Amino acid sequence: MIRVIGDIMLDRWIIGSADRMSPEAPVPVLKEDHQEYSVGGAGNLALNLANLNVELSLYAAVSKDKEGYKIIELLKDFNTLNSNITFDNTVTTTKTRLVGQGGQHIMRWDREDKYQGNLKQTINLDSDYYVISDYNKGVIDLELMNSLKNKKVFVDPKQMPQMYRDCFVVKPNMSEYRAWFGEFNIKEAQGKIIEYHWEWLIVTDGANGVHVINKDKYWHFKEEAREVADVTGAGDTFLAVLVYGYAIKNMSIPDACKLACYASARNVEKRGVHLVSFNDLNRGVVWTNGVFDILHPGHLELLKYAKSLGQTLIVGINDDTSVKRLKGEGRPVNNFLTRKHQLEMLPWVDEVIVFSEDTPQAVLEQVRPDIIVKGGDYTVETTVGHELAEVKIFPTIEGHSTTNIIERLKQ
Repeated sequence: MIRVIGDIMLDRWIIGSADRMSPEAPVPVLKEDHQEYSVGGAGNLALNLANLNVELSLYAAVSKDKEGYKIIELLKDFNTLNSNITFDNTVTTTKTRLVGQGGQHIMRWDREDKYQGNLKQTINLDSDYYVISDYNKGVIDLELMNSLKNKKVFVDPKQMPQMYRDCFVVKPNMSEYRAWFGEFNIKEAQGKIIEYHWEWLIVTDGANGVHVINKDKYWHFKEEAREVADVTGAGDTFLAVLVYGYAIKNMSIPDACKLACYASARNVEKRGVHLVSFNDLNRGVVWTNGVFDILHPGHLELLKYAKSLGQTLIVGINDDTSVKRLKGEGRPVNNFLTRKHQLEMLPWVDEVIVFSEDTPQAVLEQVRPDIIVKGGDYTVETTVGHELAEVKIFPTIEGHSTTNIIERLKQ
């Protein structure tokens, strides 16, 4: 179970046309056509996870006003979301946007107050994963954060870094990072990771991508958006997909960040707030190839990993004649029909292509995959087709190889 904790708010759009200026002041007059509503803050983060069929509980606070009841109504549409909403005596944070024709924002009107209660008393502390969506509206305080020590805590921060000491992942945007520590520097960022006892520091940087840092290594990922229509909710999309990739799909933090970066790029191409969907995670066609003569755990883990990177996994295998040329007499142990059939029975494999050449170059030029996956005895440069697609190297699992299996059988 994943538990999302944080400040929740109502996003309201008053949409219409603004064709004239007010005679009372030099401002446009918006003629209302209709209104739209969505849940923002921690609520939007939770709904993004729920839209990926993740089971979670949401802990937040609203007032007993019409905006608070509207939030509760909007949360009821998701079966995997258990909402634990506390009522307080302030007002429900509401962001109202006046939007004219063509989606042009004319003005934003905010209504808010600080939460005065103690949300910690309502939170179940028996889960492994906690996601903090902090907008500094009063829900997230030091007592709450101290209660989550020794848990895997993912934080989208708005307060000073000492509030989030000992957290697993802290994800400021670049403006927040600079407000904390000054200009971004990898070595200094790694020093801050050690100082605050973080496992990961992830700095989102808008069109410049995302910086992923632990105390030893650094990664940078960037995805191009075809057209930036609206950046509203992109941060929630990123964090939701990061948590989904790590906690649900068993991806590494860097790989989950790369997927989150891709999903966020798809998000900003849409106007308004849109919940992330499985289509937004679809990186397209993934390719891997080999002999796959005797399937072993190393093969299975590689195929499982490859499938996690895209929607369609195509596996190329050498025919029997090319295997004999490459591996020598006595190979393959299983003919190409058997090898093909075994692969097709696996849940991760969508298609198997048999090729007769020593390398799959010609097939790759026809398939044009988005990603190529190879085992740890390859590098990007030695991977056939590396000029055609992004290459991902899956680490070799020690102790598992077809050659070793054959030698043991001979003995």
